[in-house]
Amino acid sequence: YSAMRLLNTKTLDFREFFDSGIPKYAILSHRWGSDEATFQDFEKGVQQSRKGYAKIRQCCKLASRHAYHWAWVDTCCIDKKSSAELTEAINSMYNWYGEAEVCYVYLEDVLWKEGTSGQHAASMQLLSKSSWFTRGWTLQELLAPRKVLFHDQNWQLIGTKEDLAHEISEISGIDVQHLLPWPQIYIHEPCTKAPDCRQHNPTSVTSSRRFSKVTSVATRMSWASNRRTSRVEDMAYCLLGIFNVNMPLLYGEGRKAFMRLQHEIIKQSDDDSIFAWRSDDAKVLPGYGVFARRPSDFAGSRYVYLGAPLKTRRRPYTLTNQGLHLPITWRAWGEDKGGEVLKVPLDCGMCGPEGFKTIVLYFTQLPGGIWWRVGPEQLETMEEGSWHNPVSGTQSSPAQDLRTSHQTETGSEKKPGNLQSPAYPLSELGEIMVKADWEFDYFKDWVWPIPFSEDFDMSSIDHDSAGGRIISYVA
Repeated sequence: YSAMRLLNTKTLDFREFFDSGIPKYAILSHRWGSDEATFQDFEKGVQQSRKGYAKIRQCCKLASRHAYHWAWVDTCCIDKKSSAELTEAINSMYNWYGEAEVCYVYLEDVLWKEGTSGQHAASMQLLSKSSWFTRGWTLQELLAPRKVLFHDQNWQLIGTKEDLAHEISEISGIDVQHLLPWPQIYIHEPCTKAPDCRQHNPTSVTSSRRFSKVTSVATRMSWASNRRTSRVEDMAYCLLGIFNVNMPLLYGEGRKAFMRLQHEIIKQSDDDSIFAWRSDDAKVLPGYGVFARRPSDFAGSRYVYLGAPLKTRRRPYTLTNQGLHLPITWRAWGEDKGGEVLKVPLDCGMCGPEGFKTIVLYFTQLPGGIWWRVGPEQLETMEEGSWHNPVSGTQSSPAQDLRTSHQTETGSEKKPGNLQSPAYPLSELGEIMVKADWEFDYFKDWVWPIPFSEDFDMSSIDHDSAGGRIISYVA
């Protein structure tokens, strides 16, 4: 629990509690406005002059009516001028919401009207467009608590999370079973259309509101893919509890925060789906890091589940100062955009109308011996053909029932053109060092002659990220 500052719902005075001494309490979830009542305002006695004070007062009034003597509101119960307190609060927040007796969600941009079916439909439309569903911090506030009550701008009750589970699922892109307060078996749409879909267990929510191992990292990331925060770093910090990790806050680090989050996740998880992302970034680079740059890269990973080809799981991977040390189980040579690449299947796959398909990443080696991911514009799935497993030392096909429209040459052992053929036979290539992050300074001294057509959009190149001077264009 850690230390927690609560508001008395009768007097609106603060009191600090510690660990097992924390009493039952209600908690508020809302969108921050421009004039919130802060902890400093309460200390100075000017809180009532703030527009946001009405929210706090109404939350406490509602909690008192429900027989709760204490409440927690993020705008005033944290001293944000104390970096130590802020760090502790953000690392504890998922637990605080999860242990609350009830969470009141206040939707300032929703006016709820029942009455006729038309009024109800209009109210549901307003609910679906509420900005509350677009913010990063409110994701954990939706998922963690057992009991969530939604209220409109006049504090009229709209319904509970359980009552609105199907509607919230449509709005948020989170399957229903993750929204209910008890474990459920719920078959999602792709599985309904694919009777042969296998290798995953749709039961996912535990009684402690922690997601079990069968809820893949990629799936959880997808829930945040369409959400935003005011500060770049908060897009990582708001996900700490969802992945059950802790890390210090370093405001000013920018997108490095999301990289650090992924590093923390792999320290305690062997879930390969953390690499199951795609990116629309228009970067003219020869390779990419194996970690995603932002949660939005997981927008297409909602139905990624764990499952290894032929049940052959890889050995643990480790992160070093050179990159990610990635052991390989099955692998094969293939082609991507005219070049030869190493294809490595992950221990996870995607569910779709054609069933469960193992996800495959493409890698190429650059000067310095580091391997980079190529072709991140889409997630590829395992093809039939010749795949090599170093455990048996033989050629085999772990994808006989995992079909795509692409085919590889059976029995071939093609080598990428930029590798010395004798040095990298498949029988010896049991591990690679993969570049972890998108560090564009790696290419700062390179000049690449890149042909382009007349309709090539040069404004799409991010020169700042790529080092600015490293690209030359030739007709």
